[in-house]
Amino acid sequence: MVGAGAAALLVTLAATPVVLGAMRRLAAIDDVNERSSHQVPTPRGGGIAVALGLFAGVLVLMLASGRGDAPDLLPMTVGVTLFGLIGLAEDIGGDVGGIAPLHRLALQLLAGMVVSAVILTSVSLDTASIPPVVALSAAALIGPLWVTGFVNAFNFMDGINGISAAQAAVAGGALVVVGHLHDAPALAAGGAVLAGAAIGFAPFNFPRARIFLGDVGSYTLGASLAVLALQGVMSGVPAEAVLAPILLYLADTGATLVRRVRRGERWYLPHRTHTYQRLTDVGWTHTRVTATVACLVTTVSGLGLVATRGSTGVRVAANLAIAVIVAGYLNAPRLVASARAPRRAHPATEPAPIDDGVVGLTVPRQRQATEQLAPGPAEVAPVPAEAAETTQLPGHRDNHQ
Repeated sequence: MVGAGAAALLVTLAATPVVLGAMRRLAAIDDVNERSSHQVPTPRGGGIAVALGLFAGVLVLMLASGRGDAPDLLPMTVGVTLFGLIGLAEDIGGDVGGIAPLHRLALQLLAGMVVSAVILTSVSLDTASIPPVVALSAAALIGPLWVTGFVNAFNFMDGINGISAAQAAVAGGALVVVGHLHDAPALAAGGAVLAGAAIGFAPFNFPRARIFLGDVGSYTLGASLAVLALQGVMSGVPAEAVLAPILLYLADTGATLVRRVRRGERWYLPHRTHTYQRLTDVGWTHTRVTATVACLVTTVSGLGLVATRGSTGVRVAANLAIAVIVAGYLNAPRLVASARAPRRAHPATEPAPIDDGVVGLTVPRQRQATEQLAPGPAEVAPVPAEAAETTQLPGHRDNHQ
């Protein structure tokens, strides 16, 4: 298993420069627009190298374990292949419109149905902790919606340097632990391969982005996590253990969608109002946001594991802690903006004007540099602009795909 993860890392690391050159020749470039967080045109499609790394890891695992004894990663492999091809078509054809949205959704749902069918053949329903009929219904009905929905959520969240590589690496590592503790070899093996591929790509996307994952990369990583989570739950692994590593991405996407619908916005149009994007808007750097998300995902993953291994009281406490952490993250942009906003002095604290025979107007100090005083009987010397208290948010740079 360690060898499979190492193979995924090395192949991704070696393939990314080749993919970078190929994307430049194909002119698969993300230009800067009003939604972009990056400031220079950057090649996309780096996820091709990630997919190659995943395939290499699975191959090494099969060769090392023996075909009959290897953990069943066929569902993840099928998901990576189908969703990766859809994303690749988007990346290469993006400059000429790509795939029409409804056609793309139909293709994703069809891919989700195929993946769900493969999962059914790989999971023994007799050993699952849920009734076979429920498991079958979940795979047939909920499975395609879950896989398609999470793939798109992962794509929406892939908007700043390193965030998705960090999410995949941490979540993959968490699934390795979950798989070992809950006797789910497919989870452990899939997590190791996923973490290796994500770590191999990270140096090219963080802290400075030389290439973006693109749709092929976000679809590939998103499908891997979605399939492993569904496979784990159907195998009897507690939902908290497999969902905790991806909960932050789900919460950010879900809260953003609800907020846009409540405001009457056209939620299906492109935007940049996710929590991680708003954090960059209030002055946080890509590095700080990505590091914060990685730390929170690690913490939530650990709490999710604790919730499944402890008593009822421990489980309740762990779940409450997860809820507090997620709520704190979702409210972080507002809290940071409030902390950085200049404090307006109360009028009662302003010094009283001196009666020296000059007719003038006293204004709060924050406004002295911008408000024009009305002319009076005597000229009042203008206040230098340097005396005004202003707050300038530092610029931010992003790699919105």
